[in-house]
Amino acid sequence: MKIANNLPIAALVPEILAQLGGSKLVIQAPPGAGKSTYLPLTLLQHSASAKQRILLLQPRRIAAVTIAHYLAQQLGESIGQRVGYHVRGEQRSGPETQLVVLTEGLFVQYLQQDPELSDVAMVLFDEFHERNLASDLGLAMLLEALPLRPDLDVLIMSATLPAETIGNWLGDDAKVLCSEGRQHPIREHYRPPKAGHEWLLHSVQVITEALETASQGVLVFLPGWREIQFLQQRLQLNAEVLPLHRQLPLAAQQAALREQPKGSKKVVLATNIAETSLTIPGIDVVVDSGRERRSLFFPRHGVSRLQTQRISQAAATQRAGRAGRLGPGHCFRLWGQGENQGLRAFDAPALETDDLSGVVLEAKRWGTELAQLSFMSAVNTAHLQVAEQHLRTLGITDSSGQLTPVGQAVAGYGTDPRLARIAVAVATADKHQRGEAALLLAQLEHPPRQPEHFPLSAEQLKGEAKKRWQHWCRQLKVDGTVRQLTTESAVELALWGFADRIAQQRQAQGATYRLAYGGGAQFHHADARRGEPWLVVLTMNFSDVQADAIIGCYLPLSLTDFNHAALSLNWQRELQLTGPKQRFSVVEVQRLGALLVAQRVAQQQPSQAERVQLLVDYVRRHFADAVNWAKAKPLLARLRLAQQHLSAAELEDWPDSSDAALASELEQWAAPFWQGLKSLEELRAWSPTAALLARLSYSQQQQLDELCPKYWTAPSQHQHRIDYCSATPYVALKLQEVFGAPVSPQICRGAVTLTLELLSPAGRPLQRTSDLASFWQNAYQEVKKEMKGRYPKHPWPDDPLQAQATRKTKRFL
Repeated sequence: MKIANNLPIAALVPEILAQLGGSKLVIQAPPGAGKSTYLPLTLLQHSASAKQRILLLQPRRIAAVTIAHYLAQQLGESIGQRVGYHVRGEQRSGPETQLVVLTEGLFVQYLQQDPELSDVAMVLFDEFHERNLASDLGLAMLLEALPLRPDLDVLIMSATLPAETIGNWLGDDAKVLCSEGRQHPIREHYRPPKAGHEWLLHSVQVITEALETASQGVLVFLPGWREIQFLQQRLQLNAEVLPLHRQLPLAAQQAALREQPKGSKKVVLATNIAETSLTIPGIDVVVDSGRERRSLFFPRHGVSRLQTQRISQAAATQRAGRAGRLGPGHCFRLWGQGENQGLRAFDAPALETDDLSGVVLEAKRWGTELAQLSFMSAVNTAHLQVAEQHLRTLGITDSSGQLTPVGQAVAGYGTDPRLARIAVAVATADKHQRGEAALLLAQLEHPPRQPEHFPLSAEQLKGEAKKRWQHWCRQLKVDGTVRQLTTESAVELALWGFADRIAQQRQAQGATYRLAYGGGAQFHHADARRGEPWLVVLTMNFSDVQADAIIGCYLPLSLTDFNHAALSLNWQRELQLTGPKQRFSVVEVQRLGALLVAQRVAQQQPSQAERVQLLVDYVRRHFADAVNWAKAKPLLARLRLAQQHLSAAELEDWPDSSDAALASELEQWAAPFWQGLKSLEELRAWSPTAALLARLSYSQQQQLDELCPKYWTAPSQHQHRIDYCSATPYVALKLQEVFGAPVSPQICRGAVTLTLELLSPAGRPLQRTSDLASFWQNAYQEVKKEMKGRYPKHPWPDDPLQAQATRKTKRFL
């Protein structure tokens, strides 16, 4: 082994080796410690069995390929001998390969195919602090599978996440080890742009300064490829300028990682792909824009949006560390030193921010639900609900959430559910249609940057899009002879995965649309494309200044396209409002989600029972506005409060009074009262109170009155209505009516104290209290002093507890 053993991680190796044999180890080591290079090779050297492999997981393809080549070089071997790699679309390994570097997404597929990992001795999660969906899911699945493989070793390695936090989550059998790392001193320089100046233009000046400071090369961290292209065009430097981002082919990415000839300098313009794992030789200066582009999921649109945001403190530390790998370095930051405290400590895990459709599908394929797996962070429940609905819409799961036969086939592709659904739809189609599908799927994964050119021909595909076309040709068992894709064919294929993205023009010749899932979309004001009444939108962007999505790639639809097998369009009867009194009339409609596709006069008028059912459907759709709930609000408030104070046995027989339950059970409790309703005006005039009360048995009504009575009888012997609609139940009455009452009254078997709003003789609020004893002892004398002169005809005794409660003046007393 050529690799030097003076790396900091070497100090931990004896203890790591001593723990092997079914261990869970958490290793915290900063960049440069050797956890991605020295440690895997050492473990390979001490591997007990040549038949069992070591898996080294990486979050990014370029990191996996680069590290694998580096490790093979250290062994003096070619890639694919003892060290190999496996990334999407490419695998270099053979029968003698013992160490495989692979991406976390592929590791999930390894587990799906062999939960026991029968030919694996050890799994290393590198850069676990990045908390990708695939890394969290892969670890959660592996933890479930460990009882099948008690001898399997699991090493979780992180540069910034506190190791103790991970160790405590893993359990008592996890061992935590920390390496000090090897970091040369880094001098920090803060170069914020002047007020009103564009930071990207300002960065040209800072990069020029950084290159003058550098002895070897400069690494510039930028949010994305657009900023990289912008600077490539504007930088005039005496050095080679090399881009590094995910959209580049692997060969172009690796060009930025090569050594420069002696005496020359280079400037690498990179996204956060260069933050971890990758060691870029010849870098002693970093320029950090302080910005990154992260994928954030928008549940309303069911779309992930790349959003530029400030980096975390952990990322800033990681980036600066790149300047100190080889010797003392410099870090130029495009923000002020005082802004450091405003940066969040860590990046949010993808489980909180990303689209969960893919991992939900993988969990179901694994045989469980995502919420039942063990994760370090809580799953975003809103995103989870959207993902479950999305899979149902695609026919991947049934109404109970179980995988359908189509869903089983979709899950086998291990890719985006929309794309896999299209692939499954053409699995039994003829060779030509499968070829068209391969061409479309590649462009859906890597859409053209100019969406008006969509769809492209095979000759127009470049870079990753061309590679993915070749991949899909292999997946769909075609030879790539289909080179063109007509609009009609693209529509036929796309609707299998994008039926919820069908869009209807809001106004004739307009630029705004409503989509089947309920969201809005529009063309960019500079986009010349206009006028299609129906579209299927395949890609969307977002603007910070409007709620509607910006339409990217799309396909026009004709009404004949609505006969597609993926669309279930049936004629259904609905109530429609007509005339000034909004009378109910019956029409027949075809709906696709939120869109009205077609409408016609009902061919046959419904029976009375059908009419009432249509009314139920209408109220369910417009639940909050269709009925005058204000009239029933006091009763509902009493019911809900009473149910909070019933015993578990009592509560079993009581009807659920939540909005969701009332909406779902309209047929049972409300419909019998609607037999004669003919208009929306009559419906809104109807009070739900009697119908709601009828849901209770006689004994339950008595129990309700006992727990939450309508009235409270004051010491003055007058009854006052209790208001249950506020945050706490209260009674408003004149202060003199509670003379002689030592404490505040209680309801709900003594569990709830009534708030008393004590009024002056003129009915104006004096005091609001739920502690009457404290009021008599403390506040009463001040109130008396202020009110006695204003209302001399009413009693203001010195001792209110001994006085007679009354509504009368002193004269009548």
